[in-house]
Amino acid sequence: MINRNFTAELHCNYGQVVIADASFSDYPFTSLDEDGWLCTEIAREKYADVGFKHVAFDFTFLRQDEHRWIYTIRGAQDCDYAGARLCRNRNGWLGLYGSNVVGKIINKLPPDSFFGQDEWKLQPLMDWDGDMKSAESIPFYIRDSFGHRVARTWTSASNQRPVRFLNASERVGEVLTFQLRDIQLT
Repeated sequence: MINRNFTAELHCNYGQVVIADASFSDYPFTSLDEDGWLCTEIAREKYADVGFKHVAFDFTFLRQDEHRWIYTIRGAQDCDYAGARLCRNRNGWLGLYGSNVVGKIINKLPPDSFFGQDEWKLQPLMDWDGDMKSAESIPFYIRDSFGHRVARTWTSASNQRPVRFLNASERVGEVLTFQLRDIQLT
């Protein structure tokens, strides 16, 4: 993997990782609860009326630990979730935290004080020669600080249609293999 800071899109075999972004006018009681959660692009196509946005991520390299590269991950500067931290809640659901006033205050707290983790491990599934031209062809798992691999898992919020959101926990789901796209070194 890349031993530097970079910006990139995350993709898997279901397409690009996107952000749920429910409009307040369409979902006045649940929009705040649904915004910022990560899911796969196939959910965007299947549930177009819910609202999803494409996003790129800023990866800040922290260190390498055996066969894993450890980063903090935030929403890239050119998206609605710019600077928001990728975190998992207590149930393992992945979201970008820090795009509203409360989130920006939380982002100022030490990483372990609120969500319990702020580091993500990228575990490549094959060797890489270090050539940036081939970096997009390297498949990898994403693990949280507890070692859970990110999976695509069913959820049904507020008795609405079930959508497959990204989760890192012991919850049953399909473990995803990711690739980076549109990599920009920073």
